[in-house]
Amino acid sequence: MRRNSSVGKLAIVGMIALVSAVSIRGQAQNAAAEAARARVTGTVVSVNTDSKELAIKTDKGDAVTVTTTDRSFIRRLPPGENDTKKALPIELKSVNAGDRAVAIGTASADQKGFEARTIYIMTSADVAQVHEKELEDWQKRGTTGIVASIDPGAKTLAIKVSSRNLTVVFSAKTEYRRYAPESAKMSDAKPGTFDQIKIGDQVNVLGDKTADGTSVAAERVVSGTFPQLAATVVSVDATAGVLTVKDLATKKNRFLRVTSDTTMRKLPPELAARLARRYQPAGGQDAEGEGGRRGGGSGQFGMPGGGSRGGGRGDLKQMLDRLPAVPLADLKARDAIMVTTTEGTDSSHSTAIMLLAGVDDLLRASPSATRDIMSGWNLGGGGGGEGN
Repeated sequence: MRRNSSVGKLAIVGMIALVSAVSIRGQAQNAAAEAARARVTGTVVSVNTDSKELAIKTDKGDAVTVTTTDRSFIRRLPPGENDTKKALPIELKSVNAGDRAVAIGTASADQKGFEARTIYIMTSADVAQVHEKELEDWQKRGTTGIVASIDPGAKTLAIKVSSRNLTVVFSAKTEYRRYAPESAKMSDAKPGTFDQIKIGDQVNVLGDKTADGTSVAAERVVSGTFPQLAATVVSVDATAGVLTVKDLATKKNRFLRVTSDTTMRKLPPELAARLARRYQPAGGQDAEGEGGRRGGGSGQFGMPGGGSRGGGRGDLKQMLDRLPAVPLADLKARDAIMVTTTEGTDSSHSTAIMLLAGVDDLLRASPSATRDIMSGWNLGGGGGGEGN
């Protein structure tokens, strides 16, 4: 997975939600009338200026034909602007495939047609600009962690970020989204609720931390369940992109789909041996660990020098991200792997999100290392970790 892509797509989703929201409050005297109208949100597929129609693929995946009339208003909202009074009039011929649109009007009985009264447009160039700003914001103020505990009464979470816990505080303004069961893409995430978040979930939180860094006020949170497993390879079908593995915990076979979005890395032997020493029962007390605490520093692959197991979460992620990619065809039967997967609708079939090979020594040293390693090597999307 590419964090930039995921965060960018979340930026688009968030911006469209913002456009959708502000479009009904730009003029106070029209709020009630605007709220009563239907709306379509999605991406422009094609434009027919002769028939005055736009073909839109909605965010739910539906195809809708949006018809305009001489009474329709088409407006372009500048990137980052949330005041509809500042939306600029444009003509239908200025709308292009790939632009994002929020159409407000009346839907046909079959929901496949739509007559628009007002259409707000974000051009693809505007989307790219929003992408960059949103990515920068996530990098500065984003935090990713694993849910350790939930307080429904106080509406707070404790999330584990590397070796410490961070309290996530929610408010009435917090925007919730939930990853789809078969996807780790933020663009596929659906509107969610606080009650959907479970212990063990990964959460990406956007918000400001307190001065002491112990809590964060959540403006946006994207949560999801992404099981982690240690396994050995049973067979590889590189053509079909399917990996059959034996789950070392359940001793049962599972089928993992490997896609172009799957991140695959392999530990070189010397790095695997160093991690294995660190994760032994006396790990963190060996000479190497003591030396790391005294002097810090890193090795050839950016191996963190000491502190908690595996070093800081950000260092661990950077170390793994720097490893060369490994193609599916390079995996062999009996290879040991660690995998983060989608939750899936069938426990025996899921999609591999992140896969780390070359972990035989590491798993022999500590079967529980999977949780620490794969949690540290997060899905991206939320930026920073505890270094923010």
